[in-house]
Amino acid sequence: MNKKYVAIKKALEVSKKCYDAVKANIKVGVSEQDLYNVVANTIKKYGAGHCDEFIGDFVCGERTGDIGGDPSDKKMKMGDLFILDLSIKYDGYWSDTCRTFFLGEPTDEQRKAYDAIIRAQYVGKLVARTGVKACEIKKVMEDFLTSQGFGGLMPHHAGHSVGELPFQEPVFKMDCDTPISKGDVITLEPGLYFKDKWGMRIENNYIVHEDYLEDIFIYSKKIEDFIIKGDK
Repeated sequence: MNKKYVAIKKALEVSKKCYDAVKANIKVGVSEQDLYNVVANTIKKYGAGHCDEFIGDFVCGERTGDIGGDPSDKKMKMGDLFILDLSIKYDGYWSDTCRTFFLGEPTDEQRKAYDAIIRAQYVGKLVARTGVKACEIKKVMEDFLTSQGFGGLMPHHAGHSVGELPFQEPVFKMDCDTPISKGDVITLEPGLYFKDKWGMRIENNYIVHEDYLEDIFIYSKKIEDFIIKGDK
């Protein structure tokens, strides 16, 4: 099998361990930095000798409305969301995934937004294949979010290529006419953000084939699997 695919799939297996570890450690009073340390220790345990670098967004509460950022000493409280966007380098190749956690029951608006980004990702997956331009992928996902009442709330790109770098061209934005190519590994990462309130994002990795995308991050996206009940 292609060396790149093997390495990225291995990185994704480590990513699963990280999301599991974060889920087990989120509670009232835990800081973004605490959760960063949980991820660092998990990567050290499961990626020893292979994972020599990782980067990501570690933000909770109203900071999620700013899309992302480095971990701070900000502590989680009931009602907060937590975005973990995680890129892991394994044997020279990068993965890039994201999940959003909820400390306590999501509001109706948050549930509606979460459902919209899950379906936007699916719409992107149906469109993306060899030869499709990056801007077309961005547009179809934006158009879907607008149809659900969330227009203009995804200011970032809708995905990008990964490989020897965690962020490579083509980038799925409106001014990028570069097509994706057979064999590329790409991300699809729709998100919605309400400034000074909350934001959320979901991201998976895919291999581009001639006429379809192969999802290579088989990990739950069901909202119920990311709701942390009580203060544990």
